[in-house]
Amino acid sequence: MSNSISIKDYKIVEEINTGGSGRQFYRCIKNKKTFILVKDREIKNYLRLQRHLERRDIGVPKIYKTDEKANVFIMEDLGKESLYELVMKKRRNLYNLYRMAIIELIKLQIDAYQRVPINIYYDYGHIKWEQDYFKEFFLHQFCGVPEKKLRVLDSDFKYLTEILTEELKSMNNFLMHRDYQSQNIFIKNGRIRIIDFQSARIGPPTYDLAALLKDSYVHISKKLERDLINYYFGCLRKRGIEFRKEKFLKMYRLSGLQRNMQALGAFANLSLNKNKTHFWQYIPRGLALLKSGLKNTEFQNLSRIVNEVAVEKVRM
Repeated sequence: MSNSISIKDYKIVEEINTGGSGRQFYRCIKNKKTFILVKDREIKNYLRLQRHLERRDIGVPKIYKTDEKANVFIMEDLGKESLYELVMKKRRNLYNLYRMAIIELIKLQIDAYQRVPINIYYDYGHIKWEQDYFKEFFLHQFCGVPEKKLRVLDSDFKYLTEILTEELKSMNNFLMHRDYQSQNIFIKNGRIRIIDFQSARIGPPTYDLAALLKDSYVHISKKLERDLINYYFGCLRKRGIEFRKEKFLKMYRLSGLQRNMQALGAFANLSLNKNKTHFWQYIPRGLALLKSGLKNTEFQNLSRIVNEVAVEKVRM
């Protein structure tokens, strides 16, 4: 890879602005071949993790050229056939597509965990950060719930954090992608390819599985979700990793609550504060998932406030 990139050598075709990242992406052409040009202030961290994942045979985009001084790099164009696009087109082989995504996820979680060049954990502090993010941007700013009323959530959030932290003691040795959802998963030449892994951390395997199967961007049936959980659980066993099914499902449910709250906080923040209003369309699905996940749980205050939220009345 060269130490500098002459941007004039690449003809920019379009800006890619669908994601929530602060990075800038451009599809460009050079010698009749397409690439993705990325501007990233955290380029060193991204490249360090990308190189590690590529060495572990994880399906990340190839990097062709870098210019760390200019915070720019050229990477492989994975095309436009994301899992999101395939689900939205109502492809009939969804089970097989999701199985492929699960196989790649397990490789990421187990194989790439070894000697991963990060020491950031999904821990008490980050769990609390996700909850505060959801409370501030979604419940307060987006839905207009007064801060005084939100104080009743403190006990539920504290209890949820304590349960998760306790369960993490025996499950906190996997690499988390942390945003393993349909818009970050592509299929190219019959193989799963993964983007937006730069926020990876060490944590439980259930969070990424919940991100995949409780995805605010797309709808999959409860039956498909159950079948895929069982498939994932079986894959872990084949790799010699044993969890009690009851414990695993409990952690999956709690991880799903955290993930859906984090996503709603992100959608609200991006829509209201980052001028990315297209994220509003995913809020109803995300809210439905959170309401469903809170049914028959011990988090009664959280469930009550979430069920009072009427998104259709919120003006953008």
